[in-house]
Amino acid sequence: MRKVVLIPTYWSRKKDDAWHEGDAVYDHPTPIDEEGTLQRTLESMNMLKYKDFKLVLLICPTAPEVAEEAEKRVVEIVKRVDLKAETYIFTIGDLERISNIIYEKDAVRRTASLLVMAGYANVRNMCLLCADILAADAAILIDDDEVFEKTDWIESSVEFLGKRIYGDVVYGMAGYYINKHDQYYDDVKTESWMTYWDRFGAKAAAFDEIIGCPPRVKRTPFAFGGAMILHRDLFQSVPFDPQITRGEDIDYLINSRMYGFSFFLDNTLSIKHLPVPKKHPQWKRIREDIVRFVYERAKINTQYKTGNMVMVTPEDFDPYPGEFLRDDLDEKIFRSNMMLAADYMIQGDSDGCAESLNNIAISRKDAVPNYDAFSRYRHNQKLWEQISSIVGEKRYELRKVMEEHNLSKAPIVRDANRARIMTTEEIAVHLRNTFESELTEDECSRLCKLFFVNTYYEDEVVFSSGDFNDAMHILLKGELILYSGTRETGGEVEVARLHKDDVLGESCLTHSLFTLNCRAGQFTEIIGIKKDDIEKFVEADPRLGMKFYQIILNKVVAKLRTSNDQSISMGDRAVLETFINGGAEGAE
Repeated sequence: MRKVVLIPTYWSRKKDDAWHEGDAVYDHPTPIDEEGTLQRTLESMNMLKYKDFKLVLLICPTAPEVAEEAEKRVVEIVKRVDLKAETYIFTIGDLERISNIIYEKDAVRRTASLLVMAGYANVRNMCLLCADILAADAAILIDDDEVFEKTDWIESSVEFLGKRIYGDVVYGMAGYYINKHDQYYDDVKTESWMTYWDRFGAKAAAFDEIIGCPPRVKRTPFAFGGAMILHRDLFQSVPFDPQITRGEDIDYLINSRMYGFSFFLDNTLSIKHLPVPKKHPQWKRIREDIVRFVYERAKINTQYKTGNMVMVTPEDFDPYPGEFLRDDLDEKIFRSNMMLAADYMIQGDSDGCAESLNNIAISRKDAVPNYDAFSRYRHNQKLWEQISSIVGEKRYELRKVMEEHNLSKAPIVRDANRARIMTTEEIAVHLRNTFESELTEDECSRLCKLFFVNTYYEDEVVFSSGDFNDAMHILLKGELILYSGTRETGGEVEVARLHKDDVLGESCLTHSLFTLNCRAGQFTEIIGIKKDDIEKFVEADPRLGMKFYQIILNKVVAKLRTSNDQSISMGDRAVLETFINGGAEGAE
């Protein structure tokens, strides 16, 4: 399973000049003249047992003027930590270039409203976009104020993803936060005004029910944006709602449920959350909650039957957030803010009192969307599917943009035979990624000394018709084009394209010659093993040898069964199948 870990990191102007009118608003962006929490998060990732994932750090400045310096700071942090995982950064400049590629297919730029990197929901969507461009099977969303404490966290996070539990497929998996006291409750002090706004009490009840009780994995009404794992079928279909300014994680769960995707929580998947202290006054924090709950209630209340959606109710999300999506939300807002205003008045804070009373007015007017919230989200979901479709068509061009900010990209060193010079440990990682569900870690370690990796650049010839085939390969990345004829004679005919995990050259087992030509359609790497080495390890370890033969046979059969491209003529298909099944024509 291809895993991409995505961490947004927020940066603001210098500490003494942190915010200007018009800047994006986040809870605790790091001033560019301070250290922040990102390094702590990355250092904690060094203890992860396996780092067979791609890491993307999305740099989210509060203002364009901050972008360049923020990028420098993040690159410095990455170099200091020296995390042994393939690491990318993603900037607003990268987004601009990627957007322009998408607009080549979307000339009227209808998708522009979703290609934004400002605001929590929009940033989360850019996380999903990066995961899609990198062809992820699983998008793992983490925040930059968290600390990993479990060495197998990444493996555990995807253990059930895509599998069926209790009759439903796990499309979304939620972990959960623990605080500095190693508790899963919110670290807050209860105050009198919370009597009618018992959000933390409702959350505690939900946490006890879902996190604190068996079984390990169960359906959940809530999720945490910094411990959220999404299957590609989900993140390619369902976007975060850009109308949501706070609580985008739980709102995403609601949206997913509307489109029939199930969310589960794993009560062993904890991550330590160590946010910096909140600086906003209490009246402002409750106002943010009011705005999002009023909007979400409107989205639920304006639902109507459609052919591809599921009607949901507040009760589906009990105890939390369902408790704050019902008709009595207005009464909760009124009573709690009246009490909060009284508290401010007792403290002699007339401004706080006035703002608390203003919350009531906002909840009845400004917070209520003056449009059909459900239809607006459906419109955005269709645009998101359009973006995902374009990514599928333009992935190579989009990937090239991201590769320019691949901080782990080492110079590719090849020998005279185009074999990439790699250590056995690096080969072992490739084997684990390629055969993760078929070979054990120990078996991969035993085989890694026999394998090698060949690297080809775009348009580079891999082999020609008549070349002797003495090795079998499996594609790690990229694309190979099989063709007959030559470009020079004008008679080149494309027969097929091979992609990740496809088998190449298994006919070596019959000492055949290649009957087709092959070149790289893009930057491509293939992992290979010589025929002589196959025979040696089969003789030395028949059990493992037969297991390896079975894996290759399954891959070849799967390739034949899925080769349904009607544009390939029967004659071309016969050439391809002859090549795949042993190259008898070449052997003669």
